[in-house]
Amino acid sequence: MGVRFLEQLIIPVPQDFQRFVEGALLRLQVQYPSLRFSASGAGVEVAELPLDRLDDVRKSVLHAIYREKIYVETLPLRHALIRAVTVK
Repeated sequence: MGVRFLEQLIIPVPQDFQRFVEGALLRLQVQYPSLRFSASGAGVEVAELPLDRLDDVRKSVLHAIYREKIYVETLPLRHALIRAVTVK
């Protein structure tokens, strides 16, 4: 018996996190190069997902979006810290 695939999966993303999806897609594509991810109005679409990877991929998608949120929201703080340390 071969590997079974789910033709398309949509992982719902809360509205407050939607703006971080695009930034997270590149990280996801590196982590799962054989899968195809895309943003949709409801969340993240994954094409041709092996059923045995469903939980792992769902967890990784949500984690990547949360990491992107942290990155975007802390970037101004990091820039300010670098300016404060490097200004003479």
